[in-house]
Amino acid sequence: MSSGEKRCWLDRSLAFLSAALPFGLSLARAASSGQWREDLTAVRDLGLVAVGVGGGLSTALSQALSLLPLGPRTFRTALGSALALALASRVLYEMVRRLLLEAARPAPLPGLSLWRRLRGAAAEPAGPAPGSPGGAVSPRLAAVLAAIAVLTAALSPTWQREATVGGGAMLATCCALVTVALASVCAEQARHAGRAWIGLGALLGATFAESPPAGLAALVAAYAMFIARRGLVDRPAAASAAAGPPRRMLGAAAGAGALTAALLLVPLVLRPLAPRAWTDIGRALTAGSLAAVDVASARTTALAAWSREIGVVSLLIAAAGMALALLRPRARWLAAPFLALLALDTLLPARAAGVLSADPLTPLRSLAVAAIAVGSALGAHAAVRALLDTRVPFSRSGAVLLVIFQLTLVALTSEEAGFAADRSEQTAAEVWTDEAYGSLDPRSAILVRSPAIAWRVWSARITRGERPDVLVVPIPLLDRGQVAASLLADERKLTPLLRDFALAGEPSEFALSTLADVRPLYVELDPRWSKRLLGHLNVAGIWLEYAPQPLGASDRKLATAQSIVPIRRVLESLSAAAVPDTSTAAVLASTMRGQSNVVSLLGERVVAQSFLERLGELAAEDPFVSGGPSRRAVTGIRQAFIARRPVRRR
Repeated sequence: MSSGEKRCWLDRSLAFLSAALPFGLSLARAASSGQWREDLTAVRDLGLVAVGVGGGLSTALSQALSLLPLGPRTFRTALGSALALALASRVLYEMVRRLLLEAARPAPLPGLSLWRRLRGAAAEPAGPAPGSPGGAVSPRLAAVLAAIAVLTAALSPTWQREATVGGGAMLATCCALVTVALASVCAEQARHAGRAWIGLGALLGATFAESPPAGLAALVAAYAMFIARRGLVDRPAAASAAAGPPRRMLGAAAGAGALTAALLLVPLVLRPLAPRAWTDIGRALTAGSLAAVDVASARTTALAAWSREIGVVSLLIAAAGMALALLRPRARWLAAPFLALLALDTLLPARAAGVLSADPLTPLRSLAVAAIAVGSALGAHAAVRALLDTRVPFSRSGAVLLVIFQLTLVALTSEEAGFAADRSEQTAAEVWTDEAYGSLDPRSAILVRSPAIAWRVWSARITRGERPDVLVVPIPLLDRGQVAASLLADERKLTPLLRDFALAGEPSEFALSTLADVRPLYVELDPRWSKRLLGHLNVAGIWLEYAPQPLGASDRKLATAQSIVPIRRVLESLSAAAVPDTSTAAVLASTMRGQSNVVSLLGERVVAQSFLERLGELAAEDPFVSGGPSRRAVTGIRQAFIARRPVRRR
């Protein structure tokens, strides 16, 4: 990855800073307690439960880091993502620095010869200025702008959000960048880099095993680099590289990739046999199933997000820089993979930011953000050199201001990431787990309708060893893998309930009462239930308790005061956090709205009003609630709507 120049002290210092600063910030922001966003990966990596295809590298890394006597297990797994961020930043720095140096080397641009002849006819040039397009290349300027580009990407909310939780997309992003960096070595020495080709195949296989979208991005970027390299035939070495590697090297690389992917994915078959893998959830399940409770967000490209959050000026600078790099043959093949990553993100855009889950296409978004930062560095580098070449008054001051403008992008993205990705002070998820899961009666059973809540409960069982006596019945996952069979082995009284879900898709009164006779039963509200089933429900903190017999109004009034206490504790933890915990606030708001709907349908308007007033405390975090007079108006509208909503009867 080095371009052969002598490395100065500034270059070495900035290379260290570009990796150390993002690592230190992500480590300071790393989650020290359970988070909704990492529950699925915790169940997969620490519990060895077969969940989807992927996570081959993160599982091995999480298991290794869990042996370190350093903080809770959630922090140890987040440490792996922070280390991946440091490595990705270091590799990206070398790639950007070399690209800047190659783009600044003297090379004839299309149409430039005519302009030089016209200018030479008027006056004889005095010679190129240092740092000009026709003069010497400045390694220090390239190092400064490369460090700024790396910090802009590494300190952005997209990268920091994934580097502060375990099992995030940062490891896949790091693998993709290392693969592209190794592909540049193979492109330069196509016929003399046998080990590099084998390493490239192994890295591609490992990237596919960790994240198929990231593997696709690495493959497309590497292929774009090889295609662009073939057009560089101005030297004998380049002409030899354009001929391509021997077929035996390609075969060895393909074999290494297939073998690496197989070794990392074979444990998926053995995971159901692990001691802690209490159930086989199903390999076809992915993180997309968590969107049941997640706040919907539109799919936007990295270009649209950058222009909205950073500004159009920076985006125009990046576009100009990429265009100039494509016009120079020595830099074209180095800029081609970043353009390919941008095109891939445009074709497959990821969601902006999930509250309870991460989009599987998040690695593509992270790579696209890095590509835009690289383009911005290219544009700023060309503009600074052009200003120094003009020799007009204050040209050097203008060049310094342009570099400072690039530096402000680092401050802007880092400040935004401080609010979006700081998980060190977010403990509301653990408080929610204590009140909703840790305080249940012995040998309870919970009927969970939201997959995100099921993952939260299972993650607490794995990372904290909490409440293995509680029977968790995840309704959306009953048809996945061996979930129903494992539940039936733990509790035979579940037979009528599982039969009802398999035949009708909803439980009957007999099935729920049969289970409630042998275990304390707590449920999550399903709006499709009839009023006959709702008559058995009673508010019990975070959950709704299902009684074997129908309840009266007096029973609910006695339990209302006690049920507010757990909710109040979660609300206090939300208000005490310096950074808003949107995930816990969204789940708690959904729970309180469901409880209010139940008691309103049963005619208890005063009790429902108490829940709605508590719901107003989530005005800052819940997008469905506003404060002051608007809140009271929304409350009245909701009550009127609930009172007139038809009720299903059996």
